[in-house]
Amino acid sequence: MKTDRNAKTTNMQVPTPSNVRISVKDFGPIAKGSIDLRPLTIFVGPSNTGKTYFATLIYALHLMLDGFQRLPVVFAYRDHFEPGFLRDETLATNIGLRKEELQETLKKLETVGRAFRFLDLPRGVRDAVRSVLKNPEVLGACIGTEFERCFDLKSLSDLVRLSCESGGTQLSLDVSEEKQSLWHFDMELSASGITTSGEIEDIILFPEEWLTSTLGHHREFHRFSALVKERMELDSSLERGHLFEFFDRLLYAANFANEQDDMHYLPANRSGIMQSHRLIASSLVARSTRTGQGHPREFPTLPGVTADFMEQLILFTEERERDELIKTIADTLEREVLDGQILINRASAGGYPEFVYQPRKTNEIIRLTRVSSMVSELAPVVLFLRAVINRGDMLIIEEPEAHLHPAAQTEMAKTLGRLVRAGVRVVVTTHSDWLLKEIGNLVREGELKDKTGQPDRENLLPSSLQPSDVGVWQFRKDGTSKGATVEEIPYDRIEGVEPEEYEYVSEALYNRSADLQNQLAETAGGTKYKHE
Repeated sequence: MKTDRNAKTTNMQVPTPSNVRISVKDFGPIAKGSIDLRPLTIFVGPSNTGKTYFATLIYALHLMLDGFQRLPVVFAYRDHFEPGFLRDETLATNIGLRKEELQETLKKLETVGRAFRFLDLPRGVRDAVRSVLKNPEVLGACIGTEFERCFDLKSLSDLVRLSCESGGTQLSLDVSEEKQSLWHFDMELSASGITTSGEIEDIILFPEEWLTSTLGHHREFHRFSALVKERMELDSSLERGHLFEFFDRLLYAANFANEQDDMHYLPANRSGIMQSHRLIASSLVARSTRTGQGHPREFPTLPGVTADFMEQLILFTEERERDELIKTIADTLEREVLDGQILINRASAGGYPEFVYQPRKTNEIIRLTRVSSMVSELAPVVLFLRAVINRGDMLIIEEPEAHLHPAAQTEMAKTLGRLVRAGVRVVVTTHSDWLLKEIGNLVREGELKDKTGQPDRENLLPSSLQPSDVGVWQFRKDGTSKGATVEEIPYDRIEGVEPEEYEYVSEALYNRSADLQNQLAETAGGTKYKHE
């Protein structure tokens, strides 16, 4: 559900996110893997195994599909299909809608005691919606363009692993709601181009209770349908544009209740960007004119996730009205970890916001270039929570534990739990055992709360989680050149969500320590240590 960003949303309804499963084969460094997006999705594993690749893939797909909605309509492709896909001539020419079909659709919508299903749409409209999935020149081409931007590719072929046996990269996306499949999309990328396929199930577009609703967008839709019927009674003809507008609004209304909100990506290099974004922005503006003497003809490019992050910093504003719960989470992170505030200095030259740090109980203002790495690392997290993120949004954070003391890492885990409880879908990549251990504790706390009926210890900012809230996915190399694989680590009440490799590293460190201690003991005649 889209939110009014100028309105307080403390008690706003949080949309129920669709269930999303994404599978890839021979995708960058990943040989094969599938993940299910949970309220909190965690990627763990050694470097260079594809965690960032998969996170970027989620970001690109979410942008192109405007969230993982109940119908894969192309509202996100406003540059290509404005103002709606049924009014784009490339898709609408062969629909061949008739007034009789519109009358039949209105009749089904107004029938008391029945839901309105996808198969209740005229065949031409169903085919137009399906063509979004099946025509590689529609969604496939748009995804290809977004992949090149987000992954900073010169060519889509750069995504195909050189050692892959299939000759191409395969991607599938399945969207479901509870136990009902909604739609799926498959894409294969090879040297010959992009091929796409997919299907939309006969899903319920409008439950019976929706059709009697008089709230929000549904009220506007019913008003428009009344105007259509009035026009039909006065004039036997109905312009083609009215037909397209009717079904365009109908499909938008079907997605409206579960529409996902914005996507935000905080990259791993955010600390350096925070310290230098004003310098980078000034440099880009100075070099954005046509090439002249002393100016290079080509500019280096950035991955789309980094460029989007920088753009949000350059255009950063704090609105007066904010979701009070998300803002409180940000304030708590500042107080308990930063021990100070992140402020915005707008009096700086160039008009770009400068972010500064004010330690608690002082009037001292410190530029981020002079603060600790912990402060500059957490500054963008605080700023995005305070002024950008709303409930229903998706947030991807790479290595939220970076530059944090172990105690601060556990506080960051609680922040993630609070965001999930507030209705933000979170994806993180991490190497932190401390972070994972505390997330395991948050799940145990949620289980204990359910069994005992005790309320959350933090009534205002609950952070406890349920096992179903968390999905941990292990990226690992298989010891060959075939690439990395992705497997889920199931939650264990005893072990939590700790990867086996962490235990192996810990055991190896202990054994090495015991060996060295034994050697020292032998030289001094002391007590030997036992190996595990």
